[in-house]
Amino acid sequence: MMIRRLIAAAVCAALLPAQAQVLPDLGDASDAVLSDKQERTIGNRVMREVRIDPAFVDDPEISDYVKSLGNRLLGAADPPRRSIEFFVVQDDAVNAFAMIGGHIGLHTGLILLTRNESELAGVVGHEIAHILQRHQSRLYQGQGKYQLASLAALALAILASRGSSSQSGQVTEAAIVGASAIMAQGQLDYTREHEREADRVGVTMLERAGYDPRGMVSFFERMQRANRLSEFKSAPSYLRTHPLTVERIADMQGRVEPMAARLVPDSFEYRLARAKLRAGSGSANEQVTYFRNQLADRTVLRPREDVYGLAFALRRAREFAEAEKELATIRSGEGRHPAFEWLAAQLQADQGRMDAALDTYRAALKAYPQHRGLVHGLAESLLQAGRTTEAIAWLDEKVRATPDDAKLYELQSRAFAATGRRLSQHRAQAEAYFRRGNLAAAVDQLELATKVRDSNFYELSMAEARLRELRSQLAIEREAEKALKLS
Repeated sequence: MMIRRLIAAAVCAALLPAQAQVLPDLGDASDAVLSDKQERTIGNRVMREVRIDPAFVDDPEISDYVKSLGNRLLGAADPPRRSIEFFVVQDDAVNAFAMIGGHIGLHTGLILLTRNESELAGVVGHEIAHILQRHQSRLYQGQGKYQLASLAALALAILASRGSSSQSGQVTEAAIVGASAIMAQGQLDYTREHEREADRVGVTMLERAGYDPRGMVSFFERMQRANRLSEFKSAPSYLRTHPLTVERIADMQGRVEPMAARLVPDSFEYRLARAKLRAGSGSANEQVTYFRNQLADRTVLRPREDVYGLAFALRRAREFAEAEKELATIRSGEGRHPAFEWLAAQLQADQGRMDAALDTYRAALKAYPQHRGLVHGLAESLLQAGRTTEAIAWLDEKVRATPDDAKLYELQSRAFAATGRRLSQHRAQAEAYFRRGNLAAAVDQLELATKVRDSNFYELSMAEARLRELRSQLAIEREAEKALKLS
């Protein structure tokens, strides 16, 4: 328990708050401490660990929703700038965190605790302020630069506080070793004093983005009240890294009170994401019971998201026929949605009806050509059905249309492996690694590609050119690491 508290305090030191209501240009003050390249190097190193953890939610619908929410808020910053990666971690703990290098993580427990979309937007807006003002980098002003291992350890400590993580033990050790020299308690007091200013930035961002600023106040009020009444098993992780005070709540209330009241309905994507996350948590049978209870008294107007959640939970429980029956009630008419079609095709594939699944994917893609779940699902089903040539043609088309989708390259690599095209297999896997921030692994794959005998000359030339390019980028990354370690 003491170890957990020390780690949580270290995280507090890494998560300094905003300095002003309008996001200022920090200029050279933070650049003198850590460069953009150094920040990205640290962030990429940590994210490589995050992405391989089984708790990382690699679901295109959830990922795309959180990304759209974050980008909407980011567009309301003054001025809008800097790209940020938003991701979700499967964990019941109520937590969210900003990491150096431009990464914001949300625990499923926090998303499920929110009662409306504006509450969730309030938390995300607060974390965006940490990134935009480079608080982690600014922390080290006056203290000198820390080694890369220490900086990464502060971010990894966030993962260490997640008891359900499969790697929590190893991550905890790394965090303790790397962050042991941080004067955490002194920074904790500083954080409490300045969290109020981060709240002000968040409120402004919410209003500009069209959300209800009162959502931030209501969420923090509920967390504070529940914590005081011991409704949580322990203090929520979010309160440990973002200490709440009565003064903070009062300050937020005072800021939103003069603002015009607005009724902001939740988007269907928010409701759907919450239903899917709930259906995917805990035991399948518990979630089936939960959603059946939710729908028990709604025989006529049954919320589509709850029906979807029930069908999703039934699939987890391997009650495929019952899941299809429930899903069929919301797949027709004006309530159609690509998520319903994706689940329908998955249920058909689960039962070995591959032709039906392929027909469902193709029909749905005519209506929703950009839906990543459908795009990935069709490719996976073609591979599963042994229709590798069709899968390769489909993936070639989609890679050209959306070249930043790492999953497409991973599927491409599988398809090429199935046909014995080893050079193409390694090239595709290299691009997947590159898009997931693992430059060293990408270079390794390209080196393997260039060693394949009897290679197509044109393809070999492209692999060699790409290898030179990524080696150059890897050298820059390693120079950034070296500069940190020598500081």
